[in-house]
Amino acid sequence: MLLSYPVDFVTMASALLTGVLLGIVTQAATIYYGYLVPRQGAFRRHFTLALASTFLLALAHSMTMFFFIGTGKHIKELVKEHRLGHEIVQETILYKNKLFPMMMVAIALTMAQFILGGGTHTKVLPPWLHHILGWGTFGCNVYCFFLEAKYLVSNSKLLNSVYRAVDR
Repeated sequence: MLLSYPVDFVTMASALLTGVLLGIVTQAATIYYGYLVPRQGAFRRHFTLALASTFLLALAHSMTMFFFIGTGKHIKELVKEHRLGHEIVQETILYKNKLFPMMMVAIALTMAQFILGGGTHTKVLPPWLHHILGWGTFGCNVYCFFLEAKYLVSNSKLLNSVYRAVDR
């Protein structure tokens, strides 16, 4: 029986990583304009880019989580239906256990940075706190990007091996 592939998983993984990368680039531009804030128009650009990067990063990380949940469920169904080894399902669970906590930290830091930026603008919070949190958030998102890339590649290889086993 030839199993038709419902989704091109490599294309989907590439799209998810592109979304995260676009968010990171936008976040870098946000940091740049943050240091120019006393200049004319810099705050408007800083705020607009911060809003865009927060949206992009939260969306891309969340969609990556849903992708892992969906592909994990799909693998679980194929393993059960075709009586494949349970260790395959355990591998998908391992990917999620390694990746999800870091993605949640990245999303939480990104949102906190945006929200606390308002506190800095209204002079409730000191600028140094916003700067440190900004660089920490940026580093966390970059690290998370590489982690997501690693596990998206591993997940795609696992899916391909399951499909090959089912197609025999």
